[in-house]
Amino acid sequence: MNHPNTETDRVSITIDNQAYRVSPNENLLQTCLTLGLDLPYFCWHAELGSVGACRQCAITQYRDHEDKVGRLVMACMTPVVDGMIISMQDSQSTQFRQTNIEAIMTQHPHDCPVCEEGGNCHLQDMTVISGHINRRYTGKKRTHLNQYLGPMLNHEMNRCIGCYRCVRFYRDYCGGDDFNVFGSKSHLYFGRASAGALENSFSGNLAEVCPTGVFTDKPFSEHYIRKWDLQTAPTVCPHCSLGCNITVSERDHKVRRITNRRHDEINGHFLCNIGLFGYEHVNHSERLDAPLLRNNADKRCVILSTAEAKQQLAKLLSPAIIDNQQAALNQQKLGKCIAIGSARTQIENNAALMKLVGQDNFYLGVPDLQVQMLHMLCSAYRSNSVSPFSIKQAQACDAALIINEDISHTAPRLALAIRQMSRNLGIKKAAKLGLAAWQDGPVRNIAQTSRSPLAIIASEPGQLSNLATEQVIISPSEQVILLQEIQDLLAHRLDEANSLEETKSLDEANSLGETNSLDETNSLDDIETHTNTGSYSASARRIVAALLAADTPLVICGLQSQDPALLGASLNIASLLKQIKPHAGFYGVTKQVNDLHFGLLIENKATEANYLGIDSFIARIMGQEGERDQENSAHNAPDTLIILETDLYRYMEAEQLEAALDAIDNIIVIDHMLTPTAKMADLILPSGSFAESQGCYLSSEGRLQHGFATLSGLNQRMMPWVWLAELTDLPNPAEIHRWLSRHFLVLAPIETFSDLAHIHRDSPFRIASQPQRASARTAIHAVNDVKEQMPISASGTPFVQSMEGVEGFRQSQVQMITVLPANAWSPKWNSDQGAHRCGNACNKSHSPWTLGITLFSQASPSSLSACSDAHQTEQENGLQTNASRKETNSSALTSASIRLMPSANLYADFELASYSSSIQSMSPKPCLKIHPSLAASLNLIEGEEAQIQGEHSAAQLMCKFDKNMSPDIALVPNLIFTLLGQRAKIISLKAKENSDGPT
Repeated sequence: MNHPNTETDRVSITIDNQAYRVSPNENLLQTCLTLGLDLPYFCWHAELGSVGACRQCAITQYRDHEDKVGRLVMACMTPVVDGMIISMQDSQSTQFRQTNIEAIMTQHPHDCPVCEEGGNCHLQDMTVISGHINRRYTGKKRTHLNQYLGPMLNHEMNRCIGCYRCVRFYRDYCGGDDFNVFGSKSHLYFGRASAGALENSFSGNLAEVCPTGVFTDKPFSEHYIRKWDLQTAPTVCPHCSLGCNITVSERDHKVRRITNRRHDEINGHFLCNIGLFGYEHVNHSERLDAPLLRNNADKRCVILSTAEAKQQLAKLLSPAIIDNQQAALNQQKLGKCIAIGSARTQIENNAALMKLVGQDNFYLGVPDLQVQMLHMLCSAYRSNSVSPFSIKQAQACDAALIINEDISHTAPRLALAIRQMSRNLGIKKAAKLGLAAWQDGPVRNIAQTSRSPLAIIASEPGQLSNLATEQVIISPSEQVILLQEIQDLLAHRLDEANSLEETKSLDEANSLGETNSLDETNSLDDIETHTNTGSYSASARRIVAALLAADTPLVICGLQSQDPALLGASLNIASLLKQIKPHAGFYGVTKQVNDLHFGLLIENKATEANYLGIDSFIARIMGQEGERDQENSAHNAPDTLIILETDLYRYMEAEQLEAALDAIDNIIVIDHMLTPTAKMADLILPSGSFAESQGCYLSSEGRLQHGFATLSGLNQRMMPWVWLAELTDLPNPAEIHRWLSRHFLVLAPIETFSDLAHIHRDSPFRIASQPQRASARTAIHAVNDVKEQMPISASGTPFVQSMEGVEGFRQSQVQMITVLPANAWSPKWNSDQGAHRCGNACNKSHSPWTLGITLFSQASPSSLSACSDAHQTEQENGLQTNASRKETNSSALTSASIRLMPSANLYADFELASYSSSIQSMSPKPCLKIHPSLAASLNLIEGEEAQIQGEHSAAQLMCKFDKNMSPDIALVPNLIFTLLGQRAKIISLKAKENSDGPT
């Protein structure tokens, strides 16, 4: 909620006889920390605000220069005022802080040597800063029983100091209801009413939020290393499409833990559980460490050296690549070598592969339908008909409309931002009474149940349903009708505004009328007066009224529905809304970490866009493209296929996919996991995981970011572009970036990341991956050797895997350079809290290495009308040119088939995260969710299995009834929906067995 201040906005205060110019929007504690002063605290958190629970930040405030006594105030509860005189070092406040911490520590156990928080403990830091060294208390300490809280957190309640941070974060900030505080006074217990896994998607942050060792990282415990012995580097989370920033920590070539790397525009202070714990695929037993060549004669695989693998790759590819080049010279687009790109690898890898085989032989590694929807999003962004918002901007909005996207599971950090957005109305009420947003308790008391408008259109309730001011649960076909009504209402309002603009005169009354129609708060009556809305539903009118009454309304949609019609309608609504409300925004949620850039790689023809996804790949292999391109029919059956970090079995029915793969002579897979697709390969080349690779990602908001490697490639792992370099003539990332810039102008800013040398512009030293406290005394293999080999620094990275370089705190405070620090250590601040002590000043660097680059500018409303018609035409063309896969079971479908919809789940939908045992254990058992009335018509019984005969394949799922969902659809897990298709015939498995006899 803080806003940047110019020097004229600042006020003067005096701290210990030293004058400072500071922001007036912060409390005294935050101001002191931003200035680099060491003022201890426990209960305060930059994102949670102030409640004054711990009393540890006491300081002395003086009335004026004549006042020599002063009075004690809690810095976190005291706003900054011009002319304020305070002291942190006077005897009164110093003695109070020492006494307070001594009282807190009377019940804290003496277990620092065995506590996993040791060396990374905020309580240790604050105790030392407060000056409490010797313990005088000899009495008995209170003890508690610990709880099982799930696979992600350990619980050690005896270490609790009662700061209330955990319960404020979990309940007030994240909206969880299965965690609370029990008891009173000094007998407090923070936990669940009964043991069990914490249900909230952000529960893992309790390990960082807690200033002691009550909650610790359970997966980290399984391969624990003290913080000072970890090597760290900044990168981007490899799972969902939001592009959250993370810090990866490793030792002995194993990723040990992931922590949040603050980026105020995206993830802020918190990561979801997938981002925190979904890293075990890097250390997994099924990771690929060496090249493998299939030997069909001996029915075994041969392990190759790196040189042998490159020779074998050239042997397999050279004839096919020569054929591709010859075909291009003859103006034939299709060649003998084709490739499938990846939505989870860096942009550079896809670019190198596309350059190798040619754009017409490069297939995007997602279904054609998703490619089409990605292209629709990118077309809207590039035409500036909608304004893609960051997560921070979404959190600052004053109204939101979510259209058939369960963002709690598909974009959890965005959902957390929307949860905070719903409080903005209450925060505005408090501001009118003179209360700042950081005064958490009073603001919540004033707000009570006041909520900013949040409308949700969906097929089932979600985790944000309790915050919605308007929720409409209907089928997709009904959603399209409702969205059309909303679109019509907005179009009417825009027409009225335009007509008033055209007839405007200098007359004061007319000018006032125009101002009212455009800018005043719109009510439901106002909508009915100015437009003929008798035929529109009450829900549509209420949603439009809320959006028009807001200053910065936001529309959220995405790819979960896999329905271009819904996405097209959502984009049209966002476009119309932006023309009426210039500050309106849009957030399009995609499915994978790097899939949005697929939408920029589409070849636009004169009449239609060419959506080359996995379905088009299957169609080409099975000869279905020959009818459309007789001239190139000889090339329709390629003999060499390269698959880059994509498991095709997640998108295609196994029998159809294997039939296509059997028709190809040479299959080359480049991946870091032994996926089912990799098992079909003739040659496997091990690629580096996200922790071993560096390159660029494009988030769903259109932010281009660079991630760094934390460790060098394990064994023979290399980045895919390195494997292909000798064949592509692209020997380094800079050459790849130049090639991309020439062929895809919108990606030209990627060249900003070509030269790592200018990171050291302000420093002659590399960046230290270890903190200065690295002991160098704890050899990890001490049982065999007391010496530990120095880790190999990843090539091409500015980070050196030692303490010999620029330290983290110098990067952010003393010696600014253009990349975020590798770790969060600074003098006296050993815990991860040290990363937050400088407040917003931490992000004062505007370097693209720190903030990323937003590719799509936000145009002024005056330029929108010229592009809106063309954008709508592009959408209509896109709807007509969707390539559909072969319907192998269409004969089984009848007019009685049921519309299926995908049901998202955070713990089940992300491929790489599923290799983590803690994530896998939280994944629910797949089921068919159906309304009881629809189930009754199909003779389904809850708890029993049903046979689902889809358009492309079949599945058997357990039935689960939900009376709150739409009665016209059936919900299946995301991955199963992709395999089944949009319609299916559903019958009771028991009834089928009775009719068919025993199976």
